[in-house]
Amino acid sequence: MKQVILDIAKEMDIENIGFTNILNYDYLEPLFNKRSEKNYNNELEESDIKKRIDARNIFPKCKSIIAVGITYAKGYKKIRTLDKGLLSVVSLGDDYHIKVKKILNALGQKINEKFKNEYVICVDTSPLIDREICKNAGIGNYGKNSMIINDIHGSFMYLGYILTDLEIENINNSCENNDICKDCNICIKSCPNNAIFNDGGINTKRCVSYLTQTKLYIPLEYRSNMKNQIYGCDICQLVCPKNKKVLSMNSDSDYEKLLVDLDELLAMKNSEFNEKYGYMSGSWRGKNIWKRNSIISIANLDIKTMFEKVQNELKNPSEMIKIYSAWSLMKLNKQKASEILHSNLKYENDIIINEYKKLLEVDKL
Repeated sequence: MKQVILDIAKEMDIENIGFTNILNYDYLEPLFNKRSEKNYNNELEESDIKKRIDARNIFPKCKSIIAVGITYAKGYKKIRTLDKGLLSVVSLGDDYHIKVKKILNALGQKINEKFKNEYVICVDTSPLIDREICKNAGIGNYGKNSMIINDIHGSFMYLGYILTDLEIENINNSCENNDICKDCNICIKSCPNNAIFNDGGINTKRCVSYLTQTKLYIPLEYRSNMKNQIYGCDICQLVCPKNKKVLSMNSDSDYEKLLVDLDELLAMKNSEFNEKYGYMSGSWRGKNIWKRNSIISIANLDIKTMFEKVQNELKNPSEMIKIYSAWSLMKLNKQKASEILHSNLKYENDIIINEYKKLLEVDKL
């Protein structure tokens, strides 16, 4: 059965496929609890640990899991720009959730023609621990940056899996993490906000990719290191030696489409945003989060010609947009921004007043 499935995958040009019948992950509970105690987890994760630690919570009949890793970012080089925002390469083209689901649906149908079974397809959005499942299935091992890294294809992989009631034999399962990084610590040194621990693992609250997605308050000290990222961050993967092969491949992908016009984004309506970016995976957080990130990017790129347009956002009804606009203005022109914030204090609520005062105090130090 396993060999037949491997043959089907080969015919479909699926490069990375593996199998596991490890369905229970309660061995990770101590790690989850430790991360929670240290406040390393975040609101984008499933908060109920019990939902995360058994595949049968999603599909009670599950007996085996077929995992795949679909390579992307072939030939990608980070685009340098002085006046545009940047999306992570994971967001290029049609939403990868849809792309990988199509692949897994086709794979599932072909398997079902050979071996009648019931199955459930998962791509990123289930509460299960995708990377742990794919690691156990042999797709790769955890790198120090918490990414799953394949010895041949690196870490630029869309991950997905099929929960099936088939009993697939001769599976090499492993709960152990093989040390794929050894003494390499390039990603640790390169991480903008020092989010990666020296012994591996990550404080997601510092991770730039997380910061571009969260709706929670972004601390002042983390904003400058977000650079011009509108969605996601690729740095720890771009510097990883395991990705040299993928990044040196030929590709006809138009990576210029990862650039975002900041001026245009500031003025966009929701309908316009959805029409232009709605097909991308990075668009799921919506226009306002992208707009906030564009305001941060304008400051980090020091685009002084956009001072007045950012100033106009102080009239925005969104407290979030006001808060980051004020910070951006202070970065672009401290003296002028200080005068504006001082004059606006009497018109704002306590949340905005406290934020303005914080920025004005920072300016004095």
